[in-house]
Amino acid sequence: MALLPPDPVYTIRNVDNVPVYSLAFSFMPGGLERLLAGSKNGYVYAYNLQTNRVQQKIQVGQAPILHLIHTSNHLITQEKGGKFKVFSLTNSGYEEDTLIDTDYPGFCRFEANTKLETLYVPDKESKVTLYNFSGEKLGCLEPDASLKLGDPMCLKYIEFPCDQPCLLVGYEAGWLILWDLNTSQCISKLQTIECPMSVDFHREQQRGMIGNTSNVIQIFSIGRKDLSLAHKLDISIKNPGINKVQTRSDGKVFASGGWDGHIRIFSWYSLRPLVVLTEHKQAIQDVVYSSEKVSFWNANIMAAGGLDGAITLWELYNNKP
Repeated sequence: MALLPPDPVYTIRNVDNVPVYSLAFSFMPGGLERLLAGSKNGYVYAYNLQTNRVQQKIQVGQAPILHLIHTSNHLITQEKGGKFKVFSLTNSGYEEDTLIDTDYPGFCRFEANTKLETLYVPDKESKVTLYNFSGEKLGCLEPDASLKLGDPMCLKYIEFPCDQPCLLVGYEAGWLILWDLNTSQCISKLQTIECPMSVDFHREQQRGMIGNTSNVIQIFSIGRKDLSLAHKLDISIKNPGINKVQTRSDGKVFASGGWDGHIRIFSWYSLRPLVVLTEHKQAIQDVVYSSEKVSFWNANIMAAGGLDGAITLWELYNNKP
């Protein structure tokens, strides 16, 4: 008899069941642990992970919050329509410092180097523009026009040894390009099967995965010496369409969030599916792993959110002492 999928450790109903577009864990000094939910109505709701209740409501704008990142000092948000905002954390809450208005119409999520306080922002005409947290333009990654790549669809910042920062960019036409951020030059490229929707990479595994509009997750590698991109294999899933792929920091498992509302967990070692989680009733928009143990469960937690207005918290495949 097949084993039933496990239950989430907790399910949060987002305020007024508003669809969830993005999630970010926040671990603050003093032991404050929160999960931030970027929502369709332009709000970010901060849930206290001790009570799983809304502790703060942050109105960013009117458009859906496609992506957000929380650092020790800043909250960075991306609204549908191309507005990127940097908020400083103050004693009374969040104060908007910077607005970057790109008029970018797509859904590609920005990336960031939080140490250098640098944002990598998708732009039109296949460009990715670099800004600092103050909104100053630092440079641009602009491919050769002859490649006809289409818009950026997904980004992943990677820092290799010897301080070589790189950015993986998946483009509408199916190309995956690795950029050297020191020189703004293309290091290597790979043609994939479909329009990529999400990309992630685990440096120790030296492998990454691409979620796209098809029913296939593509696994790729980056060469240790020459940083060359290479296709390794394909993993077939039942239903097409993936909005998010996310690897766990320990390199043991990775997850995908699908248009069918299913979260699939895979082993990084065997590349086989471990479980399919069917708690959500509509498309998954984001899947994130906590960078630290959440004290209430004494475990690293996975959170997923979607168009059904639910946020599910999971404790899976953790080897507790």
